Amino acid sequence: MVLLAEAVNTAVLGKGLMVGLGFIGPSIGIGLIGGNYLAAVGRNPEAAKFFGQALVFVAIVELFGLLAFASTFIVK
Repeated sequence: MVLLAEAVNTAVLGKGLMVGLGFIGPSIGIGLIGGNYLAAVGRNPEAAKFFGQALVFVAIVELFGLLAFASTFIVK
C-alpha cells in the first residue's frame, strides 16, 4: 500500500489568509468608530446629528476590507 502525500495548494491558503487578515483592520476600525460615536452621543446628545459623518467614515474603512477581498481575484 503506497501513501501519496497530497500537494498543498498554497494559492488557496494564501488567498484565505489575505482575506482573513485583510478584514481584521477594518473590523477594528469600524468598532472604534462606532464606540467613539456612541461615547460622544452619550456625553452630548446633540452630537447625534453627526451620524451621517460617522457612516461616511465607516464606509471609508470598509473600503479597505473590500479591497482586500477584491485583491484575491487579482492575485494568481
